[in-house]
Amino acid sequence: MNGTIGVARRTVRSRSEVHAPGAGLRLGVLYGPAVYGVSAAAVALPDAAQDLHASGPMLAWILTAYAVGIGVGAVTAGRITDLWGSRQVLPIAVTLLTAGALACAFASNLAVVVTGRILLAVGSGAIQATALAMAARLPASQRPKVLARFGACLAAFSATAPLAGAVATAWSWQVALALPVLSIAAIPLCWPLTTPRRHRKPLDWSGAALLAVAAAGLLLTVQTAAQHASAVTITATAATTAATVLILTIRSRRQPGGFVLDGVLSAAWFRRAALTGAGVYGGMFAILYAAPHLLTKLGYDTKHIGLLLLPGAAVGAALARGAAATARRIPARYVLSGASLLCAGTLCYAAVDPGPIGVAAAATAAFAASAIAQMLLTAEATKHAPSSRRGGAIGLLTLATFVGGGGGTALCAALWQPWGPAVALALAALLPAAAAAVAWRLRS
Repeated sequence: MNGTIGVARRTVRSRSEVHAPGAGLRLGVLYGPAVYGVSAAAVALPDAAQDLHASGPMLAWILTAYAVGIGVGAVTAGRITDLWGSRQVLPIAVTLLTAGALACAFASNLAVVVTGRILLAVGSGAIQATALAMAARLPASQRPKVLARFGACLAAFSATAPLAGAVATAWSWQVALALPVLSIAAIPLCWPLTTPRRHRKPLDWSGAALLAVAAAGLLLTVQTAAQHASAVTITATAATTAATVLILTIRSRRQPGGFVLDGVLSAAWFRRAALTGAGVYGGMFAILYAAPHLLTKLGYDTKHIGLLLLPGAAVGAALARGAAATARRIPARYVLSGASLLCAGTLCYAAVDPGPIGVAAAATAAFAASAIAQMLLTAEATKHAPSSRRGGAIGLLTLATFVGGGGGTALCAALWQPWGPAVALALAALLPAAAAAVAWRLRS
């Protein structure tokens, strides 16, 4: 009898947790500071360059390392939520965020900064995957409203991040780089939404390690090419990455329940969603790399850069909410294609007019497009991935998205010096343009 009562109480508690009010805003506040690792850090790059005596391509590591780490953290945490429940991930994320923030705060050279950024990124990736997995596990009747509020909150964080970075940089550029640690403050709000430990299944750690090497190798190849390294170095890095990807592919087919889910990777919806997210985030990372460089040359300091991009908070949040409402009436692929094309068009505009209006327009469109993509692609994963693999699918999707973002930064940095900002931004616009074409082929 007592056991029955206990089960009943747990069931009631579980239902009340699932129906906790304001879930979209709670999860948005949990996820949001991870965006600061990109936008706020971009504003701090000029000050970091002066103190670290580093060039533009070298500074790109600050953003690229974050892109790698956040993807690896997301895909690992996503699989853990499938096997162990989301509640086990958050303490690990807190440890990583704290260690990374301390490393960034006391860094005196680029190597320590990059190390701290990787730790921060892995922790932020774990936070992101957990937040998205919690949203995906909500009842279908609640999910559209929750994702709409989540997307609007994410767009607001994206657009206010430059100002937050500017305020932090006025104190210290190291603090600006450590802002993702603020996610820790939102964990108590989201704890009721977590799922407790289930029957603990073994995690494929070797698969996780191979995936981390593959993701790092891909961006390392692009980054070494951006820094005009020797052909031998680039070739060796590319060959190692290709071999790792081949091993992963073979393992995923032989171990369908392993870390890299073959049933997900081989699905057409996943490939299209991954390419869409990668293209949109590639464009966003490119403008975030370009904006502080362009505006600093025009005489803007970090605080004025943040204020210039601040109106994007309202516009981006409104666009994200509008996109969520529109996606209920028309197929989401049309909304994704439109947002991606808007991002591509404003990047082309910034290439032609690299002044404050062009840069602000491109940044605002990129903020909105990234929030829309995250919101609608999460819904896509929820729709197609089975519940037992949903966290892993969302994690893999996040990894692909941020690898694309790191590629956008590396592309922009590689073209900046030899060809100038106009060519760099124009070619970076091809990334969200390609995303629009791929998104058009998504099927509900």
